[in-house]
Amino acid sequence: MTDASIYLGAVLMVVGIVVLVVDVAHPGLFLLIPAAVLVAVGLMLMVVPGLFQTNPVAAALILLAAGCGGGVAAIPIYQRIAPLQSPIASTVGSLTGAKAVVTVPVTPGNIKGKVRIRGEIWSARSDASIAAGTEVVVTGGEGIILNVAPASDAKEEK
Repeated sequence: MTDASIYLGAVLMVVGIVVLVVDVAHPGLFLLIPAAVLVAVGLMLMVVPGLFQTNPVAAALILLAAGCGGGVAAIPIYQRIAPLQSPIASTVGSLTGAKAVVTVPVTPGNIKGKVRIRGEIWSARSDASIAAGTEVVVTGGEGIILNVAPASDAKEEK
């Protein structure tokens, strides 16, 4: 049984390391804790092959410690390797001053004009007519309607 435990321990360690590499390559899968437990169990089986048969309570405590330790270690690791995400929701306040491109012509007096900004389409209004394809700057807005001005006008005002 000792040789089988050592081989099983080696297999578990290799699987744990592979899972760890996969998790680091694809952050967000949250496989760090299972990887740590696999490596810890594999190491235990290799160092003390008969531990599970002779002292199951000690083995359970070691597994619990490995799981908790992996969880505590995972937090700073994930903070380091996970990419920072920009906010999902855009608001008029967060878009003010940003550049956009007109996709549907903007004409004074209506909100049928549309602009693309940060991959989103917003309704737009302006005091002047603005053709499709023109770069504009968001000057404010209300609700889901942005107030825009041609980017060339915004540069001249500065």
